[in-house]
Amino acid sequence: MKHLLLVVFALFLYLGLYWPDVDKHLMSLLHHRSILTHSILLPLLVMVLLRSNYSKPIAAGLSAGISIHLAASVISPMSGYSQVYLPAPMSNSIGATESLIWLGLNAIACYFLALRFLKTHSKTIPFIYLLAAAGYSLYVKDDVRPWLVCFAIFLIPFMFDKAKSKLRRVTQ
Repeated sequence: MKHLLLVVFALFLYLGLYWPDVDKHLMSLLHHRSILTHSILLPLLVMVLLRSNYSKPIAAGLSAGISIHLAASVISPMSGYSQVYLPAPMSNSIGATESLIWLGLNAIACYFLALRFLKTHSKTIPFIYLLAAAGYSLYVKDDVRPWLVCFAIFLIPFMFDKAKSKLRRVTQ
């Protein structure tokens, strides 16, 4: 069962890589880089609406895939269609700086969510995340920079742990 959860995670990670671009097929309702599809919303909805043994690996996989996609989006110039847009009827951009912040924070939040949902695989999930990020960066984006952004996101929990342990030593 434990390994089956990783298979489910990996399958949904793959789907999560491409989920944010579903807005390209819904242009009458959503602008490309919609605030709805380029966010942590889908994995959260899966956890709230799906009641099964597989809801956590599904949500974790989607979160990891979306995180990688959003990390790759962070490095694109924030002009025109590269900005994050509100859904119809507004269809306005939230702004260049705001788009960068939105994409970055959601990429980080999605990674943390993936780690939280599959705590039993706390060592395996980061490895799969970095491997998937490398594949997406090199084969889809043909650029190493998205992987570097994902690697920086990967390092954040370690920095928090180090800061917490330093704080504990100081307070003792």
